[in-house]
Amino acid sequence: MTLSTLLLTRAKSIPDKICITFEKKKFSYFAIDNLVTNIAGGLKALGVERRDSIAILMNNCPEYIVSYFAILRAGGISVPINNFLTPDEISYILNDSNCKFLVYNNSFSSHAEKIKKIIPSLKAVDFGEIPNIPTIPPLLKEGEGEKNSDEVAVLLYTSGTTGFPKGAMLTHRNLLSNAEASMKAMNVSGKDRILLFLPLFHSFSFTVCVILPIYAGARIVLLRSVKPFSKVINSILKDRITLFVAVPTVYNILSKKRIPFIARCLLKFLVNIRACVSGAAALPEDTIYAFEKRFNIPLIEGYGLTEASPVVAVNPLKGIRKPASVGPPVPGVEAVVVGEDGKKLPAGETGELIIRGPNVMKGYFNKPQETEAVLRDGWLYTGDVARIDEDGYIYIVDRKKDVIIIDGMNVYPREVEDFILKHPSVEECAMVGVPDGKVSEMPILFIKKRGDAVIEENEIRNYMKGRIAQFKNPKKIFFIDEFPKTATGKIKKTELRKQKLS
Repeated sequence: MTLSTLLLTRAKSIPDKICITFEKKKFSYFAIDNLVTNIAGGLKALGVERRDSIAILMNNCPEYIVSYFAILRAGGISVPINNFLTPDEISYILNDSNCKFLVYNNSFSSHAEKIKKIIPSLKAVDFGEIPNIPTIPPLLKEGEGEKNSDEVAVLLYTSGTTGFPKGAMLTHRNLLSNAEASMKAMNVSGKDRILLFLPLFHSFSFTVCVILPIYAGARIVLLRSVKPFSKVINSILKDRITLFVAVPTVYNILSKKRIPFIARCLLKFLVNIRACVSGAAALPEDTIYAFEKRFNIPLIEGYGLTEASPVVAVNPLKGIRKPASVGPPVPGVEAVVVGEDGKKLPAGETGELIIRGPNVMKGYFNKPQETEAVLRDGWLYTGDVARIDEDGYIYIVDRKKDVIIIDGMNVYPREVEDFILKHPSVEECAMVGVPDGKVSEMPILFIKKRGDAVIEENEIRNYMKGRIAQFKNPKKIFFIDEFPKTATGKIKKTELRKQKLS
């Protein structure tokens, strides 16, 4: 089975069942599948060929999901784009992935125009301008371009600490196996209604809130975003949501925010939610206890990474839940902790978490060295420090790398640092993440001026404006005389994190 044939199978078995609810519109499985086929035919008419990489730049809307599956049905590879990025940053990804087409909606028309100037060969097309071709060869309906489940379905871009993003090659088998495993771990069925307000470009939201419900034959209740949050609350009640999926920031707000007594009672006693799921970042124990006490709904934490499609582990709904852990591996996934010598460590000891399973990526696109660094003997080296207890539950201790996580999205310091170093008045710089007192981290930038240069914070911020995505911008900027360094001249970021940030 491939992702396209999965959708087709559901359209044949439950054609009239609602697949997606969006604002006041409802789309059946048959309707979504029919749209996918028609748009796939339109893409082929525009020149899409087998194994072409096609980027998607949209906000949350049904057209996003239709485009994703239509690209696959036309024989292409989907490349979801983080819509918080600047045109320059997006252009890097489009060039790196050899994208020939960019599908966008009118919210990103200005971005598309700027990108076309940077990449003149790119064919950028507004979703509304794709020909709707219902009469196409029967083979296309069955998934003409997808010969087997081990072919790449999507390139999901993620960065390590090496700076520029890398495209994780995820196959149909990777994504389908992860959806099936997650479905079993969270007991999802065709009766569920899953609320989707997280960005669709995120691996966590697309696997858990799109592929998984289609696999189960469930309903996707789609919102444009988490804002305004009143719409999220209204949807929980009106659409009778049964599974609520969010990032830690949302649960932190819900557990602490002052909510009117009546609204709190409605949420606590009249909702149909059977479970809440948290992913994409670490969830504090205090938030779990406060949330469950307030709403009387189980909150289960999971763990994953893009390279694993992305779900690796999740606390079970049935059985023992351990709030301090991210749960045991989902079915079919193995996890062990190894020491610096690569040997497996006993239960309870801390080391690097490595995993193995059908969800592990094929590798990084056109980056054999980076691939070899993380894929060894069938195991994915996550770069996360963890321990596993005697029951097989995983506890994430720390990040081995310097990635900063803000509201579930990764910020990669070196990417920002490399840009800042281009400023003529900057000699050295380093960005670190420090706890912000809530759930996320606060990015702090340290700068050493060049010689007698005169430079202020506003100049740095103006320099970044429009060139570095807003969510990557440091919250605070400090100018220092000298950086703490190792004997080999590397900046000690651990020492920077210990400094008083007044």
